[in-house]
Formats: sequence, C-alpha cells, structure tokens
Amino acid sequence: MLKKLGILSLIVVAFILLFNSILMPWYVKHSNLVKVPNVTGLNFLDAKKVLEQSGLDVKQGDIRYDESKPIGFVMDQAPAVDEMVKNGRRVYLTVCGGEQLMEVPRLIGKSERDARFSLVQRNLQVGEIVKKFTTEQPEDFVISQVIQPGSKVKKGTKVDLIISNGQLLGSIIVPDVVGKKLADARKLIEDKKLKLGKITYQSSDLPVGQVIDQYPKKDKSAKDNTPVDLFIAKKKTENEKAAEDIGDNDKEPKEKKTTDDKEKKEKTKPADEQPKDKTSDKSKEKVNDKAKEKTPDKPKEKTQDKSKEKTN
Repeated sequence: MLKKLGILSLIVVAFILLFNSILMPWYVKHSNLVKVPNVTGLNFLDAKKVLEQSGLDVKQGDIRYDESKPIGFVMDQAPAVDEMVKNGRRVYLTVCGGEQLMEVPRLIGKSERDARFSLVQRNLQVGEIVKKFTTEQPEDFVISQVIQPGSKVKKGTKVDLIISNGQLLGSIIVPDVVGKKLADARKLIEDKKLKLGKITYQSSDLPVGQVIDQYPKKDKSAKDNTPVDLFIAKKKTENEKAAEDIGDNDKEPKEKKTTDDKEKKEKTKPADEQPKDKTSDKSKEKVNDKAKEKTPDKPKEKTQDKSKEKTN
C-alpha cells in the first residue's frame, strides 16, 4: 500500500515539474494578447507600419469608393479598435478607392437605341452623334466610338458616337421639314430638287397644318425627284378627345361634389331645420285671398233680406 502511494506521489511531483518548466512557458509565450490600435483615417502604408509594430499582421480588405476621401485612406478595420487579440493576429483594412471609375462598353455594331441603354446602365451619357454614309454598318448602327471600349472614366462622362446614316443613294441631302407649315415644307423640298410625296393627316395636339413627321428622314441621301412623304397635324375629333378623357371622367370636380354634399345634408336635416319655401307660402296666401273674395260678407246678406220683405 505504501509502495503504491509513493509511486503516485512521484507521478504528481513529476507532472508539476513538467507543467511549470515546459507547459506554462510555452502557453505564456504563445498566448500574449495585444490591443488592436486605431488606424482608421491613416494612409494604408502608415496603418500597416503601426499594426506591424504592435505585433499584428496586415491584409488589405475591401475597397470602398468615396470621391471625398483620398485613395488609400483607411475607412474601416477588423478586428475593431481596442479589441484584445493574440500576437500575430491578422487585421483586415478597408481602404478608399477614390472616385469610382466606369468601364466604357463596346458599342460598335449596336443600334443607337441599344448603345444609349448600355451607356445609361453604366452611369455614362451619349455625347455628340455624327452621322456618316456607309455600308459598313446598317442604318442607325454604331460605326465607331471616340472613347475606346474598356477605358476607365468618371461617372457621367459623355461618349461621342459615329453612327451609320445608311447607304449613299444620291447627291441630295433631304432637308428637315418637321415643325414647318405644309407650304413652307413644300418649298424646301422642291428647292432641293425633290418632290412632295404622299400627304397623310393625323390627329394631333400640334397646330393644324404643321408637319409631324417625314420620310425619308432629314439628312438622308436621295436622288433627283425622290418623293418625300409628309404627316400633317389635324384637329382631334370629339370621339378622340372623349377617349383621352375617359380616365378623367372618374374624377368629379370639387365644386360638384361640394354642392352634392350640401344637398344631401339638407335632405337629411329634420323638418324643423328644413328651409321654408317662400314661393309656396306666397301661393298659399294667394289662395286664401281668393277664398275670402268668394265668401260673401254678412252685412250684404241682411240688405238682400230687407229688399225681399218690401217686395212682399
């Protein structure tokens, strides 16, 4: 029994010595805690230097775009400021990328409509449009762009485009007559050695007799005596106006509603509060006056009786 106790005590002593001399120093060495310093607002290089001096590792994290702050400005950090972490812990820094730049898309071969849509999607704008007669691209399709695809530009940058105006058919350029009166449009067309084509009248809110549209369009090429069809404004019929006002018919005017409400309130008032009809009172007075006129006076009856007695 004593032998067993002696062996057990030796084991405990050995464990204590092993813990104090080996395990504890290893644990203390590898469990040193460091308070994370505040590097928000510093340049990335300066922030990295401060963190590494504190025994921490540094890694660039997300990029946040903000045109009001310089590029490389530290906007956030993880772990947070004053947090206790182990020595050598990695700290991720979110830095500012300055103003966000947009990549210019490839617009060559797209229609003008699709090109506009692609630019708007990227917060860019269509700049100057130049029309060119060519067979390189179909009519109204982009031939080339001034800012090359893949370029990085600021938001709202205008991208100039060169767009196909179709094949060159002749030496005459069709004039723009939209917005002109018919007589003025005819003169412009004939002065260009073209002729007036089909005239179509369309209902419109524009002044009567004004050109709404034309075909061929302005700036197109044409040969001598090419007809130019015109679309002219005319007054809308009552049926067309009524069709446009269908949505407004559901909305009653305020004045009409207020008068209707007043009439409803007066109908629901008690009899004592109902306004007296003056015309009915006057008619009643007239009827009573007529009735009085018809009824004979009593004195007249007596005189008639006396005359009868004398004759007897």
